[in-house]
Amino acid sequence: LNRGNAWAKAASMIVAVFSKRELDCTTGGRDYYLFGAGLGAGFLILRATELGLVAHPIAGYNEGKVKAALGIPEDMTVIALINVGLHLTPEMNPLMSESQRERETSRPVRKPLSQFVYLNHYRTDESSATEG
Repeated sequence: LNRGNAWAKAASMIVAVFSKRELDCTTGGRDYYLFGAGLGAGFLILRATELGLVAHPIAGYNEGKVKAALGIPEDMTVIALINVGLHLTPEMNPLMSESQRERETSRPVRKPLSQFVYLNHYRTDESSATEG
């Protein structure tokens, strides 16, 4: 784990999401193994939430070290790690930075839909993405 994700060492479980191109189709130059792995990760996160757990995906890790530690073959791509654990206890993990503690206790600011939802075509200007 990189330094910013040191807090994840306290997770009850860390799930490695990995796959390779040959395990799914490639159509028109698009590799669907990444989509399939993402769907699986998303459903794992949803199920953990249903069970009252927290599941937090991260990209801050050394892929070579993850592969070595878990015996994942070199031809696989480690796409993400998902930290799974219990909700916060009254005391925050001491490995978390101050900004991580703040983010943990408040809902993150979300972009308005108008910045990333497009109606009928992609827009490159700064005007509302959902206009005409």
